[in-house]
Amino acid sequence: MYIDPQIKTFIDGLVELNMPHPVDLGIEGARDGFSQLWQQVNPPSRDSVKVEDIQVPGPSGDIRTKVYTPAGDGPFPVLAFFHGGGCCMMAPEDYDGTNTALAEDAGCIVVVPAYRRAPENPFPAPLEDCFAVFTWLQSNAGEIGGDSNRIAIAGDSGGGYLAAAVAQEAKRKGAPQPLTQILMYPMTDMGGLPPSRVEETMFLDDRTLQWVIGMHVGEHRLDPRASPILEPDVSGLAPALVIAAQIDPLRDEGRAYASKLQNAGVPVQYQLYDGVVHGFFNMGGFCDQGNIAVAQVADTLKKAFAKG
Repeated sequence: MYIDPQIKTFIDGLVELNMPHPVDLGIEGARDGFSQLWQQVNPPSRDSVKVEDIQVPGPSGDIRTKVYTPAGDGPFPVLAFFHGGGCCMMAPEDYDGTNTALAEDAGCIVVVPAYRRAPENPFPAPLEDCFAVFTWLQSNAGEIGGDSNRIAIAGDSGGGYLAAAVAQEAKRKGAPQPLTQILMYPMTDMGGLPPSRVEETMFLDDRTLQWVIGMHVGEHRLDPRASPILEPDVSGLAPALVIAAQIDPLRDEGRAYASKLQNAGVPVQYQLYDGVVHGFFNMGGFCDQGNIAVAQVADTLKKAFAKG
């Protein structure tokens, strides 16, 4: 199995630290550990990007939402980015470096909701909050200097699930589709066990996945709103870019969802990055392939916004 040299150095360093397994840390310990790690491996924040917090009305109170605005004159296109962490961990600020890079390189406002997380707020709370922010932008993006007619969505891991689910929810409820949906190693199959879940892996394993899935969706694993791959009809959804990591238990379900979209007539670009692990998209502080993936996403966004 090929391992990217920069990723190998990173993994070797984690092995030397001999940290407890995330499940053994408990949810608060895992939250602290992953947030600290993510902030360390993110690329440096771009100083030209303005960062502020706003409050967006949600189904259970206001949703704290971080807004990243590039330099220049708006109105700008908007990317609603849903952060990862299995819908249980992480926060918008853990992605500052990546989000400022996307804002500057794609020339768009990046909007990242601090959605309610499990286990305190299990399914469907994270989806409901993300959908609320998405639909708020469709009517109110002008309040933050954005263009309500040019909105895209994206997310990584659990956030990739949320982006896929938001696109499906928009179709169910008759809301406009985003210009594009960008799914980085998305969780799409909460109830299945694709082969990559049981392969030898690094950084993320199926024990952690089953832990967060249990906290997040519990007995709702087969609900299509929890497992987007189980939605019978995915026709008419937004064009998609699906990014996968070779050494990742989520690899196969990302590929399967890309195929499902494509078979339904949705324009899809699928990109597998070789030798990297789950989370590499946000590891641009040391991982060249992470920065290449960010550049690919920025390019995809610019093309979608230009058509919009």
